[in-house]
Amino acid sequence: MEDEIHTKPPDEVHTDESPSDEQPVDRLYRRVEALSAAILALATIATAWSGYQSSRWSGEQARHRGQAFTAIIRIAKFTKLVEEKMSLHTNLFVQWAAAVSTNNTALADFLFDRFPEPLKSATVAWRATQPLTNPAAPKTPFDMPNYALAESVEVERWEATATAESEAADRADEISDRYLLFTILFASVLFFGGISGKFRWLAVDVAVLVFGALILLAGVVILITAPTQ
Repeated sequence: MEDEIHTKPPDEVHTDESPSDEQPVDRLYRRVEALSAAILALATIATAWSGYQSSRWSGEQARHRGQAFTAIIRIAKFTKLVEEKMSLHTNLFVQWAAAVSTNNTALADFLFDRFPEPLKSATVAWRATQPLTNPAAPKTPFDMPNYALAESVEVERWEATATAESEAADRADEISDRYLLFTILFASVLFFGGISGKFRWLAVDVAVLVFGALILLAGVVILITAPTQ
């Protein structure tokens, strides 16, 4: 009995698996996993870079908005100064014109000597045009090219600054939003790369991985052309 009860030799053990059939499939799955890992790594880097650029451009947008706001404050300040000076100059000119019209030479000379610039030089140039007899002459000294307030120049300069800064802020905001969309795009690549290999159906796993790879490729091509900070 002891001689009859014995195990079969190792070379006679029967198995249902065929190594020659399983090895190619295993190799394909290993390649899918390796490619999935590479795609995940690239998508992670691209996502991090996009998030970083979005943050930088958001900061740039905030900086330009702040400068535009500062320019608007300066515009209001110099506009008020222009209004105050124009009011003062107008009152002086009206009093002087009234003194001239009533032949009150002493008062007219007194007021004219105290005209601030550019009202005085503009009035001199305006009187040279013979406004009482020349219909083509400007109606008042305030219409003369000589009458140019420094504050008015500042208003124009700060208006140009405010416009330029607002446009720069809008552009930075647009670029920041674009990078934010990139992060969403690459997040989808991470999703497809993560689920590839989980179906244990080679055709589906490969299709999912290829789809993710195409999205990654398209995103990277567009990302390369985007402006950076």
